[in-house]
Amino acid sequence: MNRPLLRFSGALRALLLGLAGLLFSFAVLLKTPVEQLHDYYARHLRQLHTQLTRFQDLAYSADTTALRRQFATCRTEYKHLEFAVEYYYPHAAQRLNGANLPETEAGDPDEVIPPTGFQVLEEYVFAAAPDDRANRELVHQEIDNLLYQVRHLEQQAPMLAFTDAEVFDALRLNLYRLASKGISGFDSPAARASLPEAAVTLQATSQVLAMFNVPPTLLTQLARCQAAVTAPGVSFEQFDRPRFLVRCFNPALAGLQRAQHQLQVSYVAARRAVRPAAVSYFAADAFDPAYFAPTDAAAPTPSVLALGEALFREPLLSGRGGRSCSSCHVPGRAYTDGLRANRSLVAGAELARNTPTLLNAGLQTEQFADGRVHFLEDQVHAVVASKAEMGGHLSEAPALLRKKPLYQKLFAQAFAAEAQPVSESNIRRAVAAYVRSLVRLNSRFDQYMRGDTAVLNAQEVRGFNLFMGKAQCGTCHYMPLFNGSVPPLYDKTESEVLGVPGAADLQHPALDADQGKFLLYGIAQQQHAFKTPTVRNVALTAPYMHNGAYQTLEQVLDFYNRGGGQGLGLAVPTQTLPADPLNLSAAEQQAVIAFLKALTDTPTTVY
Repeated sequence: MNRPLLRFSGALRALLLGLAGLLFSFAVLLKTPVEQLHDYYARHLRQLHTQLTRFQDLAYSADTTALRRQFATCRTEYKHLEFAVEYYYPHAAQRLNGANLPETEAGDPDEVIPPTGFQVLEEYVFAAAPDDRANRELVHQEIDNLLYQVRHLEQQAPMLAFTDAEVFDALRLNLYRLASKGISGFDSPAARASLPEAAVTLQATSQVLAMFNVPPTLLTQLARCQAAVTAPGVSFEQFDRPRFLVRCFNPALAGLQRAQHQLQVSYVAARRAVRPAAVSYFAADAFDPAYFAPTDAAAPTPSVLALGEALFREPLLSGRGGRSCSSCHVPGRAYTDGLRANRSLVAGAELARNTPTLLNAGLQTEQFADGRVHFLEDQVHAVVASKAEMGGHLSEAPALLRKKPLYQKLFAQAFAAEAQPVSESNIRRAVAAYVRSLVRLNSRFDQYMRGDTAVLNAQEVRGFNLFMGKAQCGTCHYMPLFNGSVPPLYDKTESEVLGVPGAADLQHPALDADQGKFLLYGIAQQQHAFKTPTVRNVALTAPYMHNGAYQTLEQVLDFYNRGGGQGLGLAVPTQTLPADPLNLSAAEQQAVIAFLKALTDTPTTVY
């Protein structure tokens, strides 16, 4: 054969291969951001599947160090996917990375849904005796549960339809998740890998945003965040969270908002607890109380709020009881009463539980200590109708109120479009609207998070770091509401079993007899469960706990420091609070208390 011809054929083949590679490169470059994101999502999902399968192969043979290293590898892959899985497949996210606690539906109290996912697996991998054969069996089994969810996600992946607006929304929500749950240790309780995992979340956020050609300044800001959580020598307990949030996290969120505006990416139209267009969930107007209201809630107009406040103070609602809402929820006491338990209208008795504050009561999905109603409107009805609390009849109240010219005028102004404005329904709606307006999110802590870093002293800053770190308070009292409403959607309010004693007697402690949420549905693990209240304005709301057992914050901190009821030696088999002592020094406890006092609000109302 002619050698020049061979050389020509080879050159042609090389040229064609080069052109094919170039065309492939152009094809990649021409992919839309959403198409690139699909590739990213599918790749990390495959890698998660691969690493979990390898983990299962190692379950019986690898030493503890290798097992824990592989666990971290799998978690890294999940953290690359978390923003999308949580957003589009929340049920799968719960099964992959939910809290290690059983669940039960109210309609079927005898059927316990066991926890599953990474947090369950973490307990096995980081157990005191991880090499025990039975423990290795549990590791193998739990990886099976994780693989089941991953296969489900892989089946759904071809149908997943990303949009620009949803991607920016999902990333923002995931950053909120990082700040509230990530750096508090919520989803890495045993491995204590919160900071390395935060770094992966920030890296993933940058990688996704780079596909959308965001301004380089945003990627620089996210890189600063990543550098802060990976700084040499910084441990989980040493990490300076307020500095990170103010200097790195908030500027990155602001940069994300600017990039969205510059790229003309719209905000999702969903109504949520945190407004989708808010620059940060620390912003004064970030939370939308209307999200927590029923569809027929009265609009918070000045006339409705004026009527609601008047009714809040009106003894006529209790009929002959002579008691108003403000009898127990005293505005000057942060809408509490300062009592262990107020007196009952039933002669010779006290009310069963301590009076909670109404400040920010509208920013939660459950009302009462046992969470027995969802809306403030229903709570108004329940309290008025309670023989112990107000002893009234809302059905009779309109006739009594019509006899007062002031109320004829107030109702007419508030509900001008209605033929019969003085009604049972409008009483509930007006009082609920007033209580829902009692939003207070302007404490010195909030001012600090909005950039005024001079308002907190060194002890208070240290207290916040302890609250979100060593003291583990932030894993139940979620920032920034500091109640049990679960971020970043705040669509669920959690209850906990703490093992609270009946009185502050350390010599002879006895478990409080109140069965809490168990009384509603008879669910075994809810014995002595109570809604996690807000600790905002806690300096004004003594005494504390559902039964008012503790008079001071020092007593409360001591209770938690000892490990709750189990730490006091009480039999509390359903306790959700870790029973291990926190080992907080006296100075550390005082620092946490100093921070809690910094959560006291100014009178400013944000609505």
